[in-house]
Amino acid sequence: MNRPSPMSSATPTRRITLYPSFRGWWIVGVSFLALFTHGAATSYLFGLLVVPMENDLGWSRTTLTGALTVATFVSAGLGMVLGPLFDRSGARLGMTLSALFGGACLLLLAFTDVPWAYYVLLGVGVGAARTGLEIVGPRTAIANWFVRRRAAAFAWSSGGRAAFGFLMVPVFAILIEQTSWRAGWAVLGVVEIFILAPLVWFIVRRRPEDHGQLPDGDLPGAMRLDRSDRSRTVSDEDSWTLREAVRTRTLWLIVISIMLTGFPATGVIANMVPYFIDEGLTSTFASSAFAFFGFGAMLGRPFWGYISSRFGVHASLTLWGFGYSLSIALYVLADTPATLFAAAWPIGLVIGGSQQLQSQAWPDYFGRRHVGAITGLTVLLVTPAMALGPVVTALAFDLTGSYEPVHTAYVVGAFFAGFFFLAARRPRRKSRAPSPSGEGAR
Repeated sequence: MNRPSPMSSATPTRRITLYPSFRGWWIVGVSFLALFTHGAATSYLFGLLVVPMENDLGWSRTTLTGALTVATFVSAGLGMVLGPLFDRSGARLGMTLSALFGGACLLLLAFTDVPWAYYVLLGVGVGAARTGLEIVGPRTAIANWFVRRRAAAFAWSSGGRAAFGFLMVPVFAILIEQTSWRAGWAVLGVVEIFILAPLVWFIVRRRPEDHGQLPDGDLPGAMRLDRSDRSRTVSDEDSWTLREAVRTRTLWLIVISIMLTGFPATGVIANMVPYFIDEGLTSTFASSAFAFFGFGAMLGRPFWGYISSRFGVHASLTLWGFGYSLSIALYVLADTPATLFAAAWPIGLVIGGSQQLQSQAWPDYFGRRHVGAITGLTVLLVTPAMALGPVVTALAFDLTGSYEPVHTAYVVGAFFAGFFFLAARRPRRKSRAPSPSGEGAR
C-alpha cells in the first residue's frame, strides 16, 4: 500500500508534541552531545588547561589563546563552503567526518610540545571540525526539523557545552590534577571518535519531508493549536535566499550585535579560571567557580528557550543584549572571593543563551530553506570578534597585568548590542508575496 503524501490535507488534523518515532528530538540529542564534547574543548576544558599548560610548557597566555583565534577563523572560512552543501545534502556526512577528524586532533594534542604543532592541531584541526559539529551542522539540521518548536529544540541542543561546564569541570579538574593536562585532551578525543561519530551517522538526516514526516513531529495537515507559542508553522514561514537576506537591514543589525557580544562570549570563558586565580582564588576554588558559571549557563538554555517561545526571538535578543552588559558589569565589580564566585552564575546565565538565540535567529527571521548558507556567511562576518576575544583579553593582561580595561569595554559593547537587537525587526518583502516554494525572488 502506498504511503500518503506528506503534504496531503486529507489526513485528520492532529498535533504530535513528542512522538517516539520523530527523529528530530534524537537529532537534538546528538547536537547536545556534539557541544558537550567538541564545544567544551575550546571553552570549559580549555579554561581548565591554560594555567597547567602555561606552567608546564612555559608558553604565554597570548600564545595559548592565540590558537583559539586561528580556530575561529578556520571554522568561519569553512562555514561559507559547507553551509550551502549542508542545505542541499544534509548534515549527516559532514558532522560524522568532523567528529572523527576533530577527535583525532584532540587526541594528538595530548602529545604536543611545540607551538607549531599545537596551532596546527587546535587552531586548524579542531577549528575545522567545529564548523560541522558546532556551527553549520547542528544549526542546519535542527532548523529543518523544527519550526513551531524551534526555540525549545535549540534551547535543549545548545545546552551541551554548559552541561560539560557544570558536570564535568570538577571531574576533569581532578583528572588533570592527578595526572596532567594531556589527559584532558586525550579523554575528550576518545569520546568524540568512539561515541559521538557513530551516533551522528546513525541518527542525523536532512529533512523530515524526506522521511514522510513534517517539522515538529506533526502529522500531515496539522495546524498550530497552541497560540501562546510564538513560533511559526511550516505554511506561514517565508524563506529568504542568501542574496535576499544580505540586502536587509535586519541581517546587518544582528551581525553587528553578535560581534559586540562575541568578544566577551569567547574572551571571558577562555580566561575565567586564570582571572579567578589572579584575583586570589585557589586552583580548586577557581575550578568550582568555573563550574558554578557552567551551572548558570546550563540553566540559561531552558530560561532563554522559554523566553523566546513566550515572547519571540526579537524581544529575547533585546533582553539578552542588555542582560549581557549587566552581568559583565557585576563580574567586573566583584572584588572578593565570595563575590567573584557569586558573579560567575549570572554571567553564565546570560552567556548560556548565546548559542540558542543566535542559532534560532537566522531561521526565525529568514526561514529554514537557506539557513545553512546564511549561517555560513554570518559566522564569517562575526568571526573577527569571536576569534579575537580570547587573545585580546589575554593580551590585555600580558600588557597591563589586569583584565579590568577589557572587561569594561565588554560592558559598553554589550549595552549597545541591546539597542541594535531592538532595532532589528523581522524583514518584510516590499514588492511581492513570497513564492509557494519559499525560494523568494532572486
